Amino acid sequence: MPKKRTPSRGSVARPYAEPKLVPGPGAFRDLADPGALCSQAATLLLIGSHLRGDALVNRARAQAAFAAAGEPQITPDPLPQDDLSALGFPELAPDPQRFSSTELQRSVGAKFASVKAAPPAPREAHTASQLLPLVADRFFKTANSQTAAALLEVSLRHPSELVRCAAAASYFEVAADASQSLRVLEHGVASRDVLTADVAACALANVDPRDPALAARLRLHRRVSRRKPSRTSTIIHGTWAAGSPWWQPPSGDFWTYLHSNVDSSLYGAQDRFGWSGGYSDAARTQAATALSAWVQSHSLQGLDLHTHSHGGNVAMLASHLGMTSGKMVLLSCPVHWPRYSPDFTRVTKVISVRVHLDLVILADRGGQKFADPRIEEHVLPIWFDHSASHTPAVWTKYNVKQWIVGAPPAPAPPAPDLDAIADAFRKGSTRPIPVGPPMKFKPKSQRTDRGTGR
Repeated sequence: MPKKRTPSRGSVARPYAEPKLVPGPGAFRDLADPGALCSQAATLLLIGSHLRGDALVNRARAQAAFAAAGEPQITPDPLPQDDLSALGFPELAPDPQRFSSTELQRSVGAKFASVKAAPPAPREAHTASQLLPLVADRFFKTANSQTAAALLEVSLRHPSELVRCAAAASYFEVAADASQSLRVLEHGVASRDVLTADVAACALANVDPRDPALAARLRLHRRVSRRKPSRTSTIIHGTWAAGSPWWQPPSGDFWTYLHSNVDSSLYGAQDRFGWSGGYSDAARTQAATALSAWVQSHSLQGLDLHTHSHGGNVAMLASHLGMTSGKMVLLSCPVHWPRYSPDFTRVTKVISVRVHLDLVILADRGGQKFADPRIEEHVLPIWFDHSASHTPAVWTKYNVKQWIVGAPPAPAPPAPDLDAIADAFRKGSTRPIPVGPPMKFKPKSQRTDRGTGR
């Protein structure tokens, strides 16, 4: 999985380790490589997504909305097939069948104790590690609800907490009693690894939004800034990120990067906009109302919005409340169309930047990809990591700035030196002197009569 990021990180640039895709059952043969672990987590999250029919539901909603808008030719692809093929994920149809833990353990020839909140006992983790390649092979060869459920059962004892949380997120779709997966998710919410904590929090909020373990993710740690108000753009953070430093002035690493490299007028005063970061439609609606009011009170209509995750959905809702914006940049935004869509008449340009198979969006149960052609889509050559789209090292390496501000204009050709041309003719030079493209004249038969307009 990507490197761990501590809550205290600020503007210091740190190397970024991109998780690499490891396709098919081969990912389950490596229990240490970050790319293999992320690939395992994606596979387990996709099991739940397919058994629930997330992509089918998201596609049907979007298609109905486009048809109602007179655009039935648009075919949404919320879970890109190219990404599934690259991962090697097999076809798996929605299925409501459920199994007991005892039944699943019997099918793999093992007996485990009930899952506790803490990491699995060494003996159980070792047994699970030995079984994983075999159980994964069975699933990839014969994908159905039972082989999928068996893989989830074993993966609940995985040595990696990220993989355990991914298994727990999907375990609710196959288990007759999924209470043990709650304990895994509650423990994962407190992980120091950002990706693990975000996957666990989104999965837990979907099944138990009132779980006390989620409250700690909403604590606000607002940094003091003595910068003056500015006029051009601002950052809108996503779920669980109200207290995260990366977006906050004066020293958050992403704020600093944007201010130094993209927009020197990025808003950085103490009264900057922020919202609760709550994981609910109600929290986003309240945030959109507050954002629209903040823009109005600061006379900032038309400003650019750099949004991350559900912060993008907050911005899209605000556009329906009368807020106008220039560029609306959606970084790793979960797609829930048409529930969250912009009022295109109030925004100059919408740009989406995402990664392949974002694990947090899989846990969120949203779509990965926008279908509306009015949204300019860019895909980073990075897999799984939800935070990659606001990581300065990624913006630098892949020149994301060019997608946002556009390529610099080409230098104008030098103007002809008229004095040199005149001097050459006075001296009787016969050398050709380029002064511009030749003029083109239409034949007389093709000319129009200016007096009649014909």
